[in-house]
Amino acid sequence: MQSRTRLWVVAGLGLLGLLSLAAAGILKWAVVPGAAKLPSDENTTRQYSGSAKVLLNPQALSTGDLSTVLLANVPVTATRNVKTLATSGGVAQVQDTRTLSTANGQPIGTTQATYAVDRKTLEATSDHPSDWQVTAAKGLTVSFPIGAERQNYTGWVPETQTTTTLKFLRQETKQGLTTYVYQATTQPAPITDPQVLSALPPALPGSALQALSSLLSLPPAVTALLPQLTQPVPVTYTYQVNSTYWVEPTTGLVVDTQREDIRAASLSVAGQTIVSGFRVFDVTTAFTSASVANAANDAMDKKNTIDLYSYTVPLLLLMFGILVLIATALVFWLSRSSPHPPSADTTPPSADTTPPDSNTAPPAAAAG
Repeated sequence: MQSRTRLWVVAGLGLLGLLSLAAAGILKWAVVPGAAKLPSDENTTRQYSGSAKVLLNPQALSTGDLSTVLLANVPVTATRNVKTLATSGGVAQVQDTRTLSTANGQPIGTTQATYAVDRKTLEATSDHPSDWQVTAAKGLTVSFPIGAERQNYTGWVPETQTTTTLKFLRQETKQGLTTYVYQATTQPAPITDPQVLSALPPALPGSALQALSSLLSLPPAVTALLPQLTQPVPVTYTYQVNSTYWVEPTTGLVVDTQREDIRAASLSVAGQTIVSGFRVFDVTTAFTSASVANAANDAMDKKNTIDLYSYTVPLLLLMFGILVLIATALVFWLSRSSPHPPSADTTPPSADTTPPDSNTAPPAAAAG
């Protein structure tokens, strides 16, 4: 009976140990990777502050107040909101809304784009429900991958509808977090985003160019020609950006960012370019201190959750499983090496139970 009980104990302990090891592996390599993805209720807003070296004032241009068409060294604020609109398996429909205003609240511009992205890599994807209205993009659009690596990535530039390299630079501590620093630097390229172009004048009348001639540094021959122009002068625009991102790698969350956005104009008369690369928008912004603190707290909370279920809990399960298997081996070894209790003597008793008397002499031999 005792032997059978020990056998059941050994089997139960062994099974418990194996289940603990299996649970550790499943949690680390199956459950956590599947759960670490862009939430279906993502709705994050970040605030920026900065300044504009040059800023085209569309309201002044529309009212004819040419003295304030180009603002210089103006404080600005910006807001960015990233919101999940819908999900389908491993794909999310994400809305990216950006606004820019002067410090006194005068709106400068707003853009809004919707992307279909992989919920883990955050890369744009074409594998999404057919009824989703999204921008056809490539690379990273709204954030960095969950589990960002020390490598270069491809990023989307919405103003030019092109891609650029997000170059890995270094590892750096930010707000007490280990972050990876990436940089994106683009060359001037034509602006193709309809939302951005809608806020920029496609042409300028000769009178406006005359008023702006000192700012545009037009050649005297061109200035003399302006009063004779009867048709507005076409204007084309280019865009370039220089951005730096501090990314918490486990979560892919941007803890801080600094960027300079530049829009430049070129004017043509009779098919000849008279002004090229004149900056009408040169704005530098960065996360506000409050946004940096909020982003760091969000990254820390999500990182702790991922680490808990990806490392801490699986490690505890692994250690528990190993200890249980060791205990199982000990119990099994002890059950095999312990001496068996002596069995009862079942030999039938002798008919003569009288013990021999060692003091009794043997009988004498008969006399002959």
